[in-house]
Amino acid sequence: MKGIEYERIGGLRVWTWALLMSVAIFGLYLLTLAPSTAFWDTSEYIATARIMGLPHPPGNPLFVLLGRFWILALGWTGLDVAVRINVLSAAMSAAAAFFWFLTVMRIWARFSPRRSIALVAAALGVLIGATAFTVWTQSNVNEKVYTVSLLFVALISYLAMVWEDHSDTFRGNRLVILVAFLLGLGATNHQMSLMPIIALGVFLLWRNWRTLLRWRLVTAALAFAWVGFSVQLLFVPIRSAQNPIIDEADPECPSLASMVMPGTYQTIQGATKVSVQCDALAASLLREQYQKPPLSSRQAPPKAQIAMYGQYFDWQWARSLAPGGRMFVTLLFGILGVIGLAKHQSGDRDSFVYFFTLLLTITVVLVVYLNFKYGYSQYPRIPQLQHEVRERDYFFVLSFNVWGLYAGMGLVTVWQWLAERVGSTGEAAAGRAVPSLSALRIASPVLGLALVPLLLNFSLADRRGDYAARDWAFNMLQSVEPYGVLFTNGDNDTFPLWYLQEVEGIRRDVTVIVHSYLGTKWYAKQLRDLTVPCPDGVDPLEDDTVVTCQRPFDTENAVEPYQGQDFPAPTRAITDLTDEQIDQLPPYQQLQAGVPVPITEALQITFSTDHVVTHPDILAILIARYSLGDRPVYFATTAPPVYKAWNLDPYLMRQGLALKLMDGEPESTVNHVRLDGRYGSLWIDLERTRALLWDVFQLEYLLDWDLWPDPSTRASIPAQYSLAHLVLGDALTLREETELAESSYERGEQLYRLTARAIP
Repeated sequence: MKGIEYERIGGLRVWTWALLMSVAIFGLYLLTLAPSTAFWDTSEYIATARIMGLPHPPGNPLFVLLGRFWILALGWTGLDVAVRINVLSAAMSAAAAFFWFLTVMRIWARFSPRRSIALVAAALGVLIGATAFTVWTQSNVNEKVYTVSLLFVALISYLAMVWEDHSDTFRGNRLVILVAFLLGLGATNHQMSLMPIIALGVFLLWRNWRTLLRWRLVTAALAFAWVGFSVQLLFVPIRSAQNPIIDEADPECPSLASMVMPGTYQTIQGATKVSVQCDALAASLLREQYQKPPLSSRQAPPKAQIAMYGQYFDWQWARSLAPGGRMFVTLLFGILGVIGLAKHQSGDRDSFVYFFTLLLTITVVLVVYLNFKYGYSQYPRIPQLQHEVRERDYFFVLSFNVWGLYAGMGLVTVWQWLAERVGSTGEAAAGRAVPSLSALRIASPVLGLALVPLLLNFSLADRRGDYAARDWAFNMLQSVEPYGVLFTNGDNDTFPLWYLQEVEGIRRDVTVIVHSYLGTKWYAKQLRDLTVPCPDGVDPLEDDTVVTCQRPFDTENAVEPYQGQDFPAPTRAITDLTDEQIDQLPPYQQLQAGVPVPITEALQITFSTDHVVTHPDILAILIARYSLGDRPVYFATTAPPVYKAWNLDPYLMRQGLALKLMDGEPESTVNHVRLDGRYGSLWIDLERTRALLWDVFQLEYLLDWDLWPDPSTRASIPAQYSLAHLVLGDALTLREETELAESSYERGEQLYRLTARAIP
């Protein structure tokens, strides 16, 4: 028997209405689509999709494979790779809307005699859920892998609603197996895909617990779940063995059996956990390198963690409003969601059990499980190290999407209630009168509330014209001389550089080193292999997705400071440490006061007191020591923790957005200007920085911006641009170039205005 999906309403089948709604939402996302990459993990995932690399553990293989397929499938469009991946994100969310639409239709069909009212409930719920702020901003730029998981959860939830009608049939058994497969497969994209597990278990016990007694069915379901998860167990180590340029955690395995056979793994903390026999793959699966504390050790008080979720929920329905007005809208949509929940509970208790359990899982349980520090913008007086490094609203994107569904259902319930009071009623159903069509038309203006998130989130969700992350990477890489080593501090000032190198092919000669990754055993080895001089006849760009040898400087596309010059390739890698020597480096080292640490003959570091340096700092200085004289060494201006660990400030020469490590203390020349350090720089290469800032950097459009769109980089990236111009202004002032100095100061002040906080 065909389900409600095939019924006709207004001349169209229900699935057609769902498709039209999905296409409309897809169009909205395309209208506001980001034209390039964005900050944080966006660049990492676009780059790994392009080169079939492995992003941070556990590697997200399904996204990598899907992204690679999508890039190839949209090749005919001529769109940039970043745009194609952003379109993928929009398509996944729109596809999720399709299944949410059908889900709401199935729910309402059980207690609404009028299919047209159920259709309105589905449409409004999907619209509100799709335009919730975080859902929207995850859908028009591929910030992470979450929209793919959103699709998995929507599809699984829809199948659960279908199973409700067929739980005692052969079709119901097939649905159980299909859902198990989707859970296993979805887990290879992200753990968020597993969010329905608790709800599915409760729903199964509530609706038909005897299903668990069918051992053949249970065995088949577990087998298909393993088949789905095998993408993780097989693709990740196999691709890692091929040494892709981005190969985080390096989860290679000695044999096929070690990839898939159960085993135990002893963590750094000494705990024993069940995983697979291959230790490298086990460490990746368990995300060992992040060393999250146990749930019993809360990183912030539970009250603060719940308040963080409340803050993010408050952002969803009217992000552009000031806090006072936004609070009113949040209260309104909170009440509408509660009304929708009550309507669902009274109309179909079985499916309500599933969705109520799912809501608890993606809110309360998730808050406890994630165990975050204080939110990025929470309690500003608390030291920054006790805060998350960025806003974490994207972790709760599923809850905002589902609450939007309930807000839509609640709004339709209010609409019916008003219609009952303003007009006549028609036929009775389940002992209750149904409002007439004329009464529904009279009360229909209240449905306009569904447009509130669309209208009041549009300005801040719109990503058109946002090239800030892409151009930050371009400007940073062009600040580095050919074949330079560039130390960065963390993910956010690194991933855009990876994107530019691996996707757009710009400045691949630069060796970007993430300081925080130097604390692992695998990263330094990969960097060494990536910078080995190429043997005669070997082209590292023949397959630009895998590590071969040092990649060449692109002289044909060189920017002005490097045009027409001869830059010989380095004669050695950035380090001569063997694998064993890297593995044996101590976690930290104590340096005695007054004892010089030699980097070169002219560059000796001495500390006035006893000083402790960590494993990443030890590797950083060893790399700098071995590289100087063969290739230039730089630190990103966003990486003070890296160079300050060695008190290198007196030896750093600013060039644009990078600080070049000089071989000894610099001497004043026409171009090398000593400053008073009020803006953090003691030395600046005046001519190089002037050429970069005024002739090379791509940032003119930023001067027309009123707001920096990403709240978690608002205080840092615009400030770096501003400081570069202010430092240049000081140097020009010392050289009595007053007019250009004033222009630099003016641009610096304009860029600094972008650091102002947006609506909290």
